[in-house]
Order: sequence, then C-alpha cells, then structure tokens
Amino acid sequence: MKNLKEFFSTSELEDQTFKSQDFSSVFLDGYSFSNCSFEKCNFTESSWKAAKFVSCTFKNCNISLVKLVGCRLQDVSFEECKIVGAEFFKCDTSFIFSIKVEKSFLQYCNFSELDMKKTSFQKSKIHKGTFIRTCLIEANFADTDLQETIFHSSDLSKANFCGAVNYIIDPQINKIKKAKFSFPEVVGLLKGYDITIVYP
Repeated sequence: MKNLKEFFSTSELEDQTFKSQDFSSVFLDGYSFSNCSFEKCNFTESSWKAAKFVSCTFKNCNISLVKLVGCRLQDVSFEECKIVGAEFFKCDTSFIFSIKVEKSFLQYCNFSELDMKKTSFQKSKIHKGTFIRTCLIEANFADTDLQETIFHSSDLSKANFCGAVNYIIDPQINKIKKAKFSFPEVVGLLKGYDITIVYP
C-alpha cells in the first residue's frame, strides 16, 4: 500500500485537480472527493470501497480492476478512459447513482440491477459488458461498439442506438419500446431467431 500522504493531506477533498498521478493499488476506502478532476491518472487495482465521488471527472484515466463495493458515484464523468472489470452493480445505490461515459473503452464491466436512466455511453466501446435487469430508459448508446455485450430483462425504452454496432438485443426479454436504431445494424434485433435476412 502506498503512503496516501504523498497524494492527500486529508480524507475529504474538494475542488482539486490531479494530473498524471499513479494511484495503482492505492486504498481509497472511505475517502470523499467532491468536484475533483483526475486527468491521465492510473487507478489500476486500487480500492474504492465506501469511497464517495460527487461531481468528479476522470479524463484519459486507467480504471482497471478497481474494487467498487459500497462506492458512491454521483454525477461522475468518465471521458477517454479505460475501464476493465468494474463491477458497478456493487456500488452504493442508496444515493443517486449517476455516471456519464464518453469515448471510453470498457471491458468486462457489470451494470446489472442499476437505475441508469438517461445515462450516456456515447462513442464508447463496451466489450463483453453485462446489463441484466438494468433500467436504461432514454440511455444514449449512439455510435457505441457493443461487442459481446449482454442485455437481459433490461428496460431500453426510448434508448438511442443510432450508429451503434455489434449489439445483439432480444426484444422478447428486453423492453425496447420507442428505442432508436439505425440500419443496417438494427438486424441485431433478429440475430437470436432462426431466420434468413435477404437484402435487396
């Protein structure tokens, strides 16, 4: 464990900016960050158990294999980040769970059982992600690569999939009323059926 005094003088931080810091394997358990900005920081294998991030931004950060048990994420933005193996479903949901993800690479991330109304994943790559019983009403997946991502028993009503690619969504086990899709990727809604699609 690294000495946190190298980075923080207190466990409650507000209105601070951190650039190019190596927080890998650092325990931030119980720490509180409000209106803080992290740019080009490495959080690989760090622990965020019971930590609080409110109105914080992460840009071009590596957030891989981070422990999120009891972590509070409220109004948090991830831009151009690498996020691997994040079990977001273990976050504290007693408060409003709200994140925004744009132009980021996500792999093996689990968002099951979360209320993510109007969440944006625009222009990201979500590979082998999991959305089981997730509320994604009006979520924005525009121009997002959803390779091998699972949607099961989720509410995708009014979600935006325009320009999204590589998705497979079964309309029989997900709600897709008034969701937006673009051609030809919309045939991903039919891949679970034993049919042949003939193009003119």
